[in-house]
Amino acid sequence: MVFSDEQRREITELLSENLEQDVRFVYFTQDQPSIELPVQVEVTPCEYCEETEEMLRELTALSDRLSLEVFDFIKDKDKADQYGIIEVPGIAIIGDRDYGIRYYGIPSGYEFSALLDAVMHVSKRHTNLADDTKQALQNLDEPVNMKVFVTPT
Repeated sequence: MVFSDEQRREITELLSENLEQDVRFVYFTQDQPSIELPVQVEVTPCEYCEETEEMLRELTALSDRLSLEVFDFIKDKDKADQYGIIEVPGIAIIGDRDYGIRYYGIPSGYEFSALLDAVMHVSKRHTNLADDTKQALQNLDEPVNMKVFVTPT
């Protein structure tokens, strides 16, 4: 169990008050090596994939507005390409459309709050960005790929 009883209660309350529309987690994990190689090689297993999937399963069980789809990064390469997932663990947060929000790694500690915040914004189908910021973003004439890096605390 990832969440304590108290955490589950608080998360359930937060989600019930803030989720307006359905949100889907499209999660990419990687089990053991997905291909057989003709020689013995050491393959690094996906660190935190199991824990991330367990956390997502517990989270989605707390609200009927949340759902989870799980894919293998290598075996389901076409799906990984479709969602632009480049590493594991990788999470696409999808609402009525794909807003391009991706989360890599395990969303633990303070990062869990950021994940919940993204879920709530996707559910509401809007952000709290200022109007001038929205206008500046609409004026962009080429794709922008923003990455935010965090370290465990």
